[in-house]
This record gives sequence, C-alpha cells and structure tokens, in this order.
Amino acid sequence: MLILCLLGVVIITIFGMLNKLSGFYGLISFDVSDPLAFTIYICSLLAVFVFARGLYAIHTNDVKFIRWFIIFYWADCLLSMISTTLFAVKWYVYTDHSLPELADDPVKQQQHDDVFRMESIVSIIMLVVLRMVHIYFAIVLTSYYKSVGRAQYSKLAAQVDQDLDDIDYNMNQHGSARSMV
Repeated sequence: MLILCLLGVVIITIFGMLNKLSGFYGLISFDVSDPLAFTIYICSLLAVFVFARGLYAIHTNDVKFIRWFIIFYWADCLLSMISTTLFAVKWYVYTDHSLPELADDPVKQQQHDDVFRMESIVSIIMLVVLRMVHIYFAIVLTSYYKSVGRAQYSKLAAQVDQDLDDIDYNMNQHGSARSMV
C-alpha cells in the first residue's frame, strides 16, 4: 500500500513541477499589465524549487520537509483556487466578448453569444474538475505524509521497545549473576 502511495506521490509531485514551469511562459510574454497574473507567474517559478525539494524529501524519506511540502501544497492549492476564480470572473463576467462586425446581424450575434455561452460552460466545468483533482492530489499527499509519519513512529516505538527489552535482559543477567555470587 505504501509503495503504491509513494508512486502516486512521486507522479503528483513531478506533474506539479511541470505545471509550475508554465509560469516561465507567462514571464517570457513580458505582460506586466496584470500585476496579479505576473505575481502568479513569479510564484509558480519559485514553487518549482519547492516541488523539486519536496521530491527529494520524498525520495530520502525526510519526514520533516515532507510535512512542510504538504503545507506548501495545500497553500498552493488554495492560492490556485482563488486565482482561478478571480481570473474566471474577470474573463467571463467583466470582459466584453461581443464582435463589432456582428452588430448589424442579430442572427449571427445570437449564434456567437450561444457558442460563447456553451464554451464558457465547458471551460468552467473543466476548471472545477481540475481544481477538484488538485484537492484530491493534496489529500493523497497528506495521506502519504501521515502513513510515513506512522511508519517512522512505529520504527521509533519498536526501537524503544527493543532498547527496553535489552535493558531488562541485561538487568536480569546481572541479577542472576549476583544471586550466584
């Protein structure tokens, strides 16, 4: 179970890194007219390094950094949901999508509006599904962290039990030796 979870976590982290690399394409467009979008691009590029470090922590079983990576992943998930919602509202509600060349033809204008409405519905459904997948991935990562933490705690508890057994054995050995003298 833990091996399959580990494989899923590695794949999720690699896809997260690839997704964050898309911030590079936003930066090379040099479009700084929208400060929020520009900030998101910068954050995406910085997140690539956190994802890379998280992948290394997963590989080396660094539970402490895995915990920080999971917290970062959840924060990224929340930030992505907020920014996606803001951009979607800006695009679908406040951006004028009418075509001036269709102003004289109400039938074509109606067709254009119907197509845009249908495309909007499909796009919004896709955005919601992708956000739900992002949340699912965060849950998988959290589950992995908890199982690794339990496994590490179990190893620690087993080592403590072994140490206590060794102490008890040594005390019994010394007690038997003293009773013989």
